[in-house]
Amino acid sequence: MKKYISWQALLFLAFLSFTLQSCLGFSPFHNKATGKHGDININTDEASFKGKIYLTINRNLYMLDDQKNLTQMTKNLDVRDPAVSPDGKKIAFIINHKNYADLAFIPAAGGAPTILLSGQGAYVPNFPFDTPKSTYHWFAQPAWAPDNQHLLFLSDLEKFYPRTIGVDSFLLDLMAFSIDINHPTAFQEVAYSTYGDGGLRDPAYRPGHPDQVVYTSYSYDRQTQTKQVIQINLEDPNAIKNDATNHPFNRLYTPGTSQIESDPSVALTPANPVPIANLQPAFSPDGNTLAYVRRIDATHMNLYTMPVADGVTATDNPNAPANLQAGLAPYNQSKLLLTKQYLSQPVWSPDSSQIAFYSFTNNTFDLWLLNVTPDKNHTYSIKQDTAAIQLTDTHGDLDADSRPCWVR
Repeated sequence: MKKYISWQALLFLAFLSFTLQSCLGFSPFHNKATGKHGDININTDEASFKGKIYLTINRNLYMLDDQKNLTQMTKNLDVRDPAVSPDGKKIAFIINHKNYADLAFIPAAGGAPTILLSGQGAYVPNFPFDTPKSTYHWFAQPAWAPDNQHLLFLSDLEKFYPRTIGVDSFLLDLMAFSIDINHPTAFQEVAYSTYGDGGLRDPAYRPGHPDQVVYTSYSYDRQTQTKQVIQINLEDPNAIKNDATNHPFNRLYTPGTSQIESDPSVALTPANPVPIANLQPAFSPDGNTLAYVRRIDATHMNLYTMPVADGVTATDNPNAPANLQAGLAPYNQSKLLLTKQYLSQPVWSPDSSQIAFYSFTNNTFDLWLLNVTPDKNHTYSIKQDTAAIQLTDTHGDLDADSRPCWVR
């Protein structure tokens, strides 16, 4: 006669197994450091990857290697946005202070930072106004050029640029610039922003295309100048510099005057007003695919991949209707990977087999991994029979506003 176990007994056995695992410490997460709010734990059993991931925790720079060793690389500095040079020899980052920021780098093995640009300034008289003006500057999100010598970065360096259009306010919105690390006092404008709606974010070179950079722009719609538009753009980083005197973009483009605005960037995503927003682009290592975040509404964010249009920046008139249409065409091939309440800062593994991202779970942000596989047309799907895996458990100490970097 066969004997059957009741469902109550099965439920009890499952509960007992879970309890024993918890009591005996069978968690996949293991302590690697101590943070402000508890242990910094890494998923050593279930999450695997190759290479090194640089990220900031409690504003300190850490390196997590594929053996799950977590190494702290800076102390007593407010570090953000690490970026490793293509040759693996330098790590650039931002050091924030109370009223300004510094653009700096250290050797990949660690050491004292070299300050390339300091935003330290002062409050000075602002005649004829009663309130002083600030000569401090902010920097953000450095990204290396393929030559290991130039850095993209964001800054408000243009806030004192002379205006001829009757605009008295400072242009505080961040723009994209480039410097030669061997001659850091001279900077080059790469991409402009407009007055008042947030400027630019997420600059990066397109791998295999030193003549193309991508970034997220925050602006107002052209029709009403009241609705925010957040979209991803592609641009030749030298388009402004190469024709500094005669190029039509330099004559027409004056930040803050949308009636005559024109610039050499090409939109890769449509100008949908908020709540829809496309942002935080990250190139695959071969440069043919973008992972990006699409915000649907206040509590839903999607991770997508899409192919990238070719040739749209290599033209005398990137704003021509046919060229703008070509830049937007791949957007319709976007492939949805997953949806979360909040997710941010996607970054590819060096072999394109994984995407890491920050996800908001249990009221904190942590780093997660997603195994992906290529489809046709330079999009990616989640690898069959896999799901996103939580890599870190930092009890709220992960700095989710500081983008990570993943190298070999």
